[in-house]
Amino acid sequence: MEKIVALSEKRSFRDLLLEADPSEEMVERYLAEGEMWVWRDDARRVVGEAVVDGTAGEIKNLAVVASRRGSGRGRAILDDLCAHYRGRFMSLKVGTSDGGRGFYERCGFRYSHTISNFFTERYPAPVIDEDGTLCRDMIILERLL
Repeated sequence: MEKIVALSEKRSFRDLLLEADPSEEMVERYLAEGEMWVWRDDARRVVGEAVVDGTAGEIKNLAVVASRRGSGRGRAILDDLCAHYRGRFMSLKVGTSDGGRGFYERCGFRYSHTISNFFTERYPAPVIDEDGTLCRDMIILERLL
């Protein structure tokens, strides 16, 4: 898998990010401020993307194309990000819903804290997890680097 950093063309990659975060306003906000990473397969097709707040060490969005979910691409992307930011940060953080918590914990992230009602108070429309449940609280997880 090839990793590239997207600089001026960040917005051209936002459709996949919107699959992981349905708020255009939120995606635009962290795209403007964050470091955008794109992973491509051997045929140069995008297989995953991530946006990282380079000042706080927080993964703002991580998305894998539907056809590659469950194949280990997400874990590989997280490992790649951790390797890249090692030495720059002591840890990487990620905020997720209950539905995403298990994935990140399987990838070495540990519970830090909860931001109550994050999704219900900050998003203009209800955010629904992949399992169909309403997202309310944001679970903050952290992986030591």
